[in-house]
Amino acid sequence: MGVRSRNIIPAGGFVGEGIGKMLRGMEAKEPTIKLFTHVDGFVIDAAQSGNLARFINHSWSPNLYAQYVLYDHEDTRMPHIMLFAAKKIPPLQELTCDYSNKDNQVCDAYRDIHKEGCYYGVRARGEALC
Repeated sequence: MGVRSRNIIPAGGFVGEGIGKMLRGMEAKEPTIKLFTHVDGFVIDAAQSGNLARFINHSWSPNLYAQYVLYDHEDTRMPHIMLFAAKKIPPLQELTCDYSNKDNQVCDAYRDIHKEGCYYGVRARGEALC
């Protein structure tokens, strides 16, 4: 499937927000489409709900990067996941993101960056994502 843009996306350009149902605990361990893992084991499940970002495929050589952002609250356990272009993306090139999000950075309202550990335990195509 995948997602492509008809237009050039400039480096650093905002592409969208990864959204879906928030799961935790045993619910989060069931096989489904999980976009990202938050701190404290929360995951975003985009299998039943979400937006266009749920169709962006994983890649080990992505052209997008995820940035955890707090803009409407200060709870670093539940940041918004914003997707930005890692480089200039030409028209019709597939948009991809590394869902392991190894940096797991949360930028709070004061522009302070907090790093969290990777809790992504899901496997995709037989490979651990982190």
